[in-house]
Amino acid sequence: MSLKILVLFIATYVMSLAQGGASFIGGVWSGNISPTSGTVAARLDTPGVKVRLRVSTDPGLTPALYSSTVTTGTGSSGAVKLSIQGLKPDTDYYYGFEVAGVLRSEPEARGRFRTFPLGRGSFKIAFGSCGDFRHANQSAYDAILNERPLLFINTGDLHYSDTNSTSADDYRVNYDQVLGHANQGALYRGVPVAYMWDDHDFCGNDTNTTAIGRDTARAVYRERVPHYPIGPTGGTIGQAFTIGRVRIIMTDLRSGSVSTSLKESASKTRLGTAQKAWFKQELINARDSGFPLVLWVSSDPWIAPAALGDDSWAGHATERIEIADFIRDNRIRNVVMLSGDMHGLAFDDGTNSDYATGGGAPLIVLHGAALSSDPSSKGGPYSGGVLPGSQQYGILEVYDNGGPSVAGRFLGMKAGEGAKLTHIFSSSADAAKDLALVNISTLARINSADDSLISGFVISGGKSRNVLVRAIGPTLEAFGVSGALTDARMAVFQSDRLIATNEGWGRGSDGVQSSDAVVQMTAAFDRAGAFRLLDESSRDSALVLAVEPGAYTVQVKSGNGVPGMTLLEVYDLP
Repeated sequence: MSLKILVLFIATYVMSLAQGGASFIGGVWSGNISPTSGTVAARLDTPGVKVRLRVSTDPGLTPALYSSTVTTGTGSSGAVKLSIQGLKPDTDYYYGFEVAGVLRSEPEARGRFRTFPLGRGSFKIAFGSCGDFRHANQSAYDAILNERPLLFINTGDLHYSDTNSTSADDYRVNYDQVLGHANQGALYRGVPVAYMWDDHDFCGNDTNTTAIGRDTARAVYRERVPHYPIGPTGGTIGQAFTIGRVRIIMTDLRSGSVSTSLKESASKTRLGTAQKAWFKQELINARDSGFPLVLWVSSDPWIAPAALGDDSWAGHATERIEIADFIRDNRIRNVVMLSGDMHGLAFDDGTNSDYATGGGAPLIVLHGAALSSDPSSKGGPYSGGVLPGSQQYGILEVYDNGGPSVAGRFLGMKAGEGAKLTHIFSSSADAAKDLALVNISTLARINSADDSLISGFVISGGKSRNVLVRAIGPTLEAFGVSGALTDARMAVFQSDRLIATNEGWGRGSDGVQSSDAVVQMTAAFDRAGAFRLLDESSRDSALVLAVEPGAYTVQVKSGNGVPGMTLLEVYDLP
């Protein structure tokens, strides 16, 4: 041992003694956040030590609120969880650990989080999967920390240790190494986490409920992770929680799953019987509670052709159909999936994700990865394409103005380069009862006065239907889209016959600004579950049309010749 290392070791040891004796293994991390509470987990090298959490809106932790005093775990665990109550909603908090009555100052003992909004509230979350503390490039973790999201949802493969053991210490050390890593530890101390494992961080590649380490992995997860309350019975670690008016359901697709190589049957399950019943009930509860948006965290890809042995939902094709049929039959139309495992960015707008018998359950599917693993593609096809890559993650921004719907913007991010993919959607509690999730045709750039965005839709059957058609330009700025079209001129054609035009959603059929037109159009937005347009004089365009069966084309151009981004939408109206 060199003299420098020896001096550093002695200094660290002396500081530890001066600050309460015990040392932190890895570092602290927070989770189980609500509008008024949160939980922080840690592991110390000394069992039987009394610790307490100090929390404050001031970085200096004065004045402060305090958790109850608890004692670190006995044996070799040294683990502890501390919960704090009585916090204010939508507020930044800082926290530190008191050990044996001494407030610890080292970075591994300090962190921060923001409580969730109570009721209506706009927010930003980050999500990602497939990273390891051994990889050289950890820049995605730094980038996520710099985003300052309200929450980071780790959608699986927290590490690639592939531990399959009955020794709890073998699993504990994996968490220690993640939380002790300079980049990853800083993220988990700076942003609260909701974490659901996949295979490599459960019991190894492609493992399932038969893994010898299953029960040990489950136990150490409960011991070390600041998780939300476990919902299902039977041992799986499914969880559900709420942010604002968004319900989030995380499913465990490993510890209750049977092998993908088994013959397809009604009993072949990825969720496990108890967790599947819980998941279905959570979907029903979310529908009946009127949540405008439900996020389903699935640690494995949903979209892929059925294939025996495929380590995704394609390998449990019968159960995938069962879930899709359940979503359709119970008119649950506002589910968006945050998916893991694929080492790339991707989204699907519902074009390829509908596995219900005969159709009727399209899901928006969002992928954000890989955090540090090598690029690869898995599953598909995806309507927005796939961008395999490393140092990548997803951002989901939710905009909630208190109406019946919320708007969402997905950004597929690459560290150091910014957004590589973008998808905007709207979701409504009313849509959950009566309508399909909004059909967003295209977000695209119009490059010149002569350029145009053209998309189509088809009305089938034998009856006419009412539709809402919108070309959003100026309002995109409110969603953080730079270079939005300042004047979106829209025209609708049936075959080659022009049937309607609009340039300014607040104008009547005579082209004159009208308060009646604003009231009527806003009511249509609410009926469709579309986000509201707040500037009555903006040059966003919107039309409500009664259309007969047939093919229709929508054309969007720049009304003033200035290029920019535009969002073309078509909604079915009740």
